[in-house]
Amino acid sequence: MPASTSRRISGAPGEASPRHLLLKSRRTTHEGKLLNQTSNSTPDERPLQIVCLVKRWEHHTASGGYDRLAKDVGATIITRRTGKSVLRQIEEFIWWRFPRYRSYLLDYHYVDWFAEASVIVRSWFQRIDAVHVLYGENQLDLLLRRRKLLRAPLIVSFHIPTRRMRERFEQVQTSLLPGIDAAVVVSRCQLPDLRRWLGADRVVYVPHGVDTDRFHPMESPGADRPLRILTVGEHMRDWAALDRIIDQCRSRGLPVTFDIVAREYDLPLSAQAPTVTLHQRLPEDSLVRLYASADALLLPVTDATATNAALESLACGTPVISNRTGGMSDYVDETCGWLFANGAVTEVVEFLEAFAKDRSIGLSRREAARQKALDFSWPRVATQMR
Repeated sequence: MPASTSRRISGAPGEASPRHLLLKSRRTTHEGKLLNQTSNSTPDERPLQIVCLVKRWEHHTASGGYDRLAKDVGATIITRRTGKSVLRQIEEFIWWRFPRYRSYLLDYHYVDWFAEASVIVRSWFQRIDAVHVLYGENQLDLLLRRRKLLRAPLIVSFHIPTRRMRERFEQVQTSLLPGIDAAVVVSRCQLPDLRRWLGADRVVYVPHGVDTDRFHPMESPGADRPLRILTVGEHMRDWAALDRIIDQCRSRGLPVTFDIVAREYDLPLSAQAPTVTLHQRLPEDSLVRLYASADALLLPVTDATATNAALESLACGTPVISNRTGGMSDYVDETCGWLFANGAVTEVVEFLEAFAKDRSIGLSRREAARQKALDFSWPRVATQMR
């Protein structure tokens, strides 16, 4: 990855990038064989050869997901194998019979273990300046437990709130943490714990990105129809609050409709309401149109770091209504949305009532929402990783 001259778009002032942390490691490491300088260029000039361990989930849109980062930094991509051959099933059956701690692993399977093993093997046969595991919560185990076999520095990105990692890093794998050379977090709320576990000089905040070409504004919503509110996703969503918000809007007779895009939902009071439309497995084109035509994205959450739905909505010029919790304020502020206290229901309903009467409340934030998203475009985020 060539050194970038683009401006730093986010993060704490003066904060190092993962590249700078690795270059510092190059100058100070005693294991010269791992970071051997074979080029006549200086460490800051020679492009780094990066291998990214990549993973995707069904709930990601075709253009969404953190794996886009690997493409934008020009990394070699290793992903877990797909398919369920008879041999694969036998391998997985045997693998699961080996005793190991598993309570700290989230959505980690034999194919993830095999992908980690593939990275180790590759590091023995080609020059690799760094391995970047894109989801430390779901992809990282073997590389830590067999760290000495990996012949490259290890970068790990973390996406979940740190309270869900405490058992792992405070009880189970505490002694293995020195094996992580640099950690990337996608929200500032993750910094205190991870810096305490790894050391302040090994953890850096780099925001999550969004495809601002794929997710883009269309025509602004008209004021001659009910207020259209969109909800997307289910991870760490506060369904109880959303259910009550929809129910209270209905009981007050507010001119507000709700589009809910989720594979699973828990809305006992409101799922059958005439003002609610439920969507599942929408094509990406249809989702983009929903984002762009909505007056606002409503995301009641119990906790958050980075949220794909918020970024995609902002990219479409649609402001976000959410909670002042976790890392949400890293992406949504008063210029492009509205943040309420956790569990707020009456306050949100009263806001929607005012919004339905005065659409300029939302129109005033649509341009700023798009501009905010441009700060998180993948090319800009990629510059912070260099």
